[in-house]
Amino acid sequence: MSATQTFDQPLGAFLEQLASRQPTPGGGAAAAVCLAQAAALGSMVLRYTLGKEKFAQHEARNSAALHALDTARAESLALADADVAAYATLDPFLRLPAAERAVAPGFSVAVETALAAPAAIGDLASGVADILRALDSTTTRLLRSDLVCAAELARAATLCAAANVRANLPLLSEESQRVRWEAWICARCEEARRCASAVELGRRS
Repeated sequence: MSATQTFDQPLGAFLEQLASRQPTPGGGAAAAVCLAQAAALGSMVLRYTLGKEKFAQHEARNSAALHALDTARAESLALADADVAAYATLDPFLRLPAAERAVAPGFSVAVETALAAPAAIGDLASGVADILRALDSTTTRLLRSDLVCAAELARAATLCAAANVRANLPLLSEESQRVRWEAWICARCEEARRCASAVELGRRS
């Protein structure tokens, strides 16, 4: 995968942009970077576990999980850029009067893209959370706190992505579309909370 803008700049520079008085990057990009950290922490836990005789029976499963999390980390940062691009396209329409905006060419496509970008972050976060939950029984307990942090970051990424989806729902013209997206939000948020809670409970046992 080619490098993205998020990859190319130091963390401090990204945070300066995030703190500035400009529409992008915003919550969606922040959610994606949060997700990248969740995947990275999960990868660290796996790298400390792989090759240990105690976990030999889980080696193949852990190796597959490591590949998936490393891939998710790169995809997360690419999605941060996709979210920035999507909102940059939508933003000019939001500056128009509502009646003019509704009939402006390209508006509906811009809305769909602005919904799809954070939704993709939420979908990826859900997959990462599911992987992290499974690691509780296949990785070293010495890094359980890092696994808990990873799960909490994945949950935060999901909730933030969902918030960005919900923020754009009023722009949809059809009620059926809003209902469908609300169902997606509820499902993703509940799943993220369940995964994070399972990892936390596993750490305490």
